[in-house]
Amino acid sequence: MSDKKMGSVISALITLIIFVGVPYMLPQYLPPNIADMASEAGIDLPSFLNQIMVLGGVTAAITLVKGFVDKTGGIYLLASIAQNVSALAFTVVFLGIGNYASLGLTEYTIAMDGAVSHITMDLRVFIYLTVGVVCLRIIQSYIEWNEAKVEAAPPGRIPP
Repeated sequence: MSDKKMGSVISALITLIIFVGVPYMLPQYLPPNIADMASEAGIDLPSFLNQIMVLGGVTAAITLVKGFVDKTGGIYLLASIAQNVSALAFTVVFLGIGNYASLGLTEYTIAMDGAVSHITMDLRVFIYLTVGVVCLRIIQSYIEWNEAKVEAAPPGRIPP
């Protein structure tokens, strides 16, 4: 097995452990008062962890695909773009605490000892920055893919 393929397998395994294994095991080790406080605040912790696990599985699969296809193929370009979009999805899920629709504007209420706290976190600027970075990374992926096609072409021939 080549180094590229072995690297993609190792990277996919690490991604699976961190983004699928850890969220799967987390509810067992989470203190009950933390889970209760999250549910009282309106945070759907099981749904949030499921979203992280799905995104982790998708990202691991994309990593494997990228490792096993040729850099000059269209599938490599699509996998590279999908990997960048999955990074955006991770950011939206984390900053929205599992709510895609909030796009970084998270509001929740905590009631403790007779006091009620309304918390609003406006993290939309990070979503906008991530969208900009993902767009630039997609352009970079296209340029790298195009350069790989030019390098793979026979001497004196320019690829279409």
